[in-house]
Amino acid sequence: MTATTAAPAAAPAATSPAASATSPAASAAASTPDKATARRAAASRSVSGAARPSTPVRVLVAAAAVAALPALWAALAATGWLGPSLIGPVATVRALHDQWSMIWWNAEPTLTATVVGAGILLAVTAVGVVAVAAVPALTPALGGASVVIGSLPLIAVTPALALVMTRGQTLVTTVTVLSGLVPVAAMLAGSALAAARGRDELGALYSAGRLRWWWHVGFWNSVPVLDLGLRAMLPACFVGAIVAEWSGATGTRGLGQVMVNALFSYQPEVLWAALLLAALAALALFALAAALMTPLRRRIR
Repeated sequence: MTATTAAPAAAPAATSPAASATSPAASAAASTPDKATARRAAASRSVSGAARPSTPVRVLVAAAAVAALPALWAALAATGWLGPSLIGPVATVRALHDQWSMIWWNAEPTLTATVVGAGILLAVTAVGVVAVAAVPALTPALGGASVVIGSLPLIAVTPALALVMTRGQTLVTTVTVLSGLVPVAAMLAGSALAAARGRDELGALYSAGRLRWWWHVGFWNSVPVLDLGLRAMLPACFVGAIVAEWSGATGTRGLGQVMVNALFSYQPEVLWAALLLAALAALALFALAAALMTPLRRRIR
């Protein structure tokens, strides 16, 4: 009786240490993937943080870059190395203030042509992004078109167009659209390649059609390409409008017309004032493109 009663008592005593010995190992094994995942997440956060500086640092760098250009401009004008025609930024701002009514009266049609041309190109971009996603075979044609259009000098094309079109706002707008077609064609070609990334693997796995894939995945892959393309397209439209006015697209009003007249009548202060306004307008268009793409950039982060 003593032996039979001792055996059941010994059995639990023998099994409980084994259970206590194996449970830490099991828990450690179970927690190992979680620890590895946490380490990888921490490493990715540290790498992304190291690759992308904080917002105050980026603002400080941008402010320093913006302030450096006027400082260099003032220093170069003070040396007199390039002659009296190069006036400093303070004198340029004063001339812009004194001649504001005349310069702005001429800048209005230039900005109007820029806005109209940019609107046309934005519509072309919206349609083209969907078209290249549905028909990727269009991509090589877009690349070739960008090369052909980019090789045409607008300053020589404008007089040729003036032979078949009436000089004025319509001709300036046409040249503005032509100047922005190069970044638009390059943007659409890059967008098609970005949108197709991963479709042959994941798209085939989930049996997603081209447009369905583009709507859920491909469009978001192409957002960085569209961001860079719009930042290049809007200032290019403005430069194209000024080049059209230089080349005789309009003979009455225009910011480019002011520059030409000031150059040949030797009015350097008016010329530099017009150049300063043109630079500020181009920066404003660049900032507008960045603002338009900000919600999409935040969405893909």
